[in-house]
Amino acid sequence: MGNYLEDVLTQPEQVMGCLEYYESSGLLEKMYQLYNGPFKKLVFSGMGSSHFCAIGAGIYLKQHGVDNQVISTGELLYYEKDFLDNNTLLILISQSGESAEMVHLLQELPEDIMVIAVTNDTASTLARRGNLVLPLHVMEEEAVTTRTYMASVCITLLLASAIAEGRTGSMLEKIKKSVSYMEKALDGKHRWKEIIQAFLKDCSCVSIMGRGYSLGSVQAGALFFREIVKFPAMAFDEAEFKHGPLEMVEQGFHAIIFAPSGPGAVMNCKMAENIVEKGGTAVVITEKGCPVEPGERLFLIELEKTEEYLAPLVQILPLQLMADQMAKQKGIPAGTFRWGSKVMDSEM
Repeated sequence: MGNYLEDVLTQPEQVMGCLEYYESSGLLEKMYQLYNGPFKKLVFSGMGSSHFCAIGAGIYLKQHGVDNQVISTGELLYYEKDFLDNNTLLILISQSGESAEMVHLLQELPEDIMVIAVTNDTASTLARRGNLVLPLHVMEEEAVTTRTYMASVCITLLLASAIAEGRTGSMLEKIKKSVSYMEKALDGKHRWKEIIQAFLKDCSCVSIMGRGYSLGSVQAGALFFREIVKFPAMAFDEAEFKHGPLEMVEQGFHAIIFAPSGPGAVMNCKMAENIVEKGGTAVVITEKGCPVEPGERLFLIELEKTEEYLAPLVQILPLQLMADQMAKQKGIPAGTFRWGSKVMDSEM
C-alpha cells in the first residue's frame, strides 16, 4: 500500500480525532464569540484545496443571511486586497501556514484586520499572525492533501455555524455522523472497483461537475486528478456546462457528476443521461434511492444520504480512489510531485 492510499483510508479516524479535539479544547466556545460580531465583511481565502474547502461554508453562511466571499489568496493579494479593512473578518486557510501567497499577504496586511488562522502548523507564519488559531489537528500527509482537506471542510463548516447561529452543537453531531459514513464508504470501497475500472477505461480526460455545495468537491476533485496522476481534469458548474461546454460531448467524453439531494439533484442526474445519449460516459456520485437507471455507459456510486452541505465529506472519496486506480494503470506512484511540492514557497 502506497502512502497516498494510506492517507485516504485514514481520513475518518483522523477527522474524528480533530472533532474530538475541538470538543475538549475550548475552541468551539471561542468560535461562538464571533456571533453577531462587529465585522461587516467576511472573507475566506486559501490556495488550491485550502481555497476550495471553504466553498461550502460560504454557501452555508449566505443561506443564513451572512454575506461573504471565498477567494484564492493569489487573487486577493494582487487584485482585491484594497477592500480589506478593520471591518473585515479574514479567515485564512493553509495546511502548512507557509504557502508563498499567504506569507506575502500577511506581510502586507494591516495589523487591525482580524485574522482567523486555519492551519495544521501552529508554529507557522499564518498561526503567529492569527488572532484566533484553529488547528486542523490531523497527521500531515506523506503525499498530496487528503485528510487536511477533509479537516478544513469540517472546521470551516463549524466556523460558519458559529458565525451564523452562535452555536455548533448540531453541526458537530451531523459532521460526526458524516464521518461515520466516510468510514462505511471506505470499508465498502470494493463495491466500486468494477465501476471505477469500467469508467476509466479509455479515459483520456475527465470532466467533473456539480452545483451548490458540491462545487468545492468539483474543484478539489479535479485538482486531485491533476496532482495525483498528472491527468487532465476539468471542473464545471453543471448549470454552466449547458451553456457551451456541452458541445464537447461525443464518444470518448467522460464525466463525473455529483448529485446529492438538493435543488440541483434532478438537473444533475438529467445531465448525466444527456451526456450518455450524446455518446459520452458518465458516473453519478449520488445517494441511495437515486432515480437514474445505470447502463452500459452510465454508472452510479451511491452513498449514504445526508444534508447537502455535508455531502462534500463523503462524495470526494470515490474520486480519491479513482485517482489511485489511475495511478496504478499508469504505473506511477500516486501523489508524488514532479514539478512542484506540497508546500509552494515561491510565487514564481
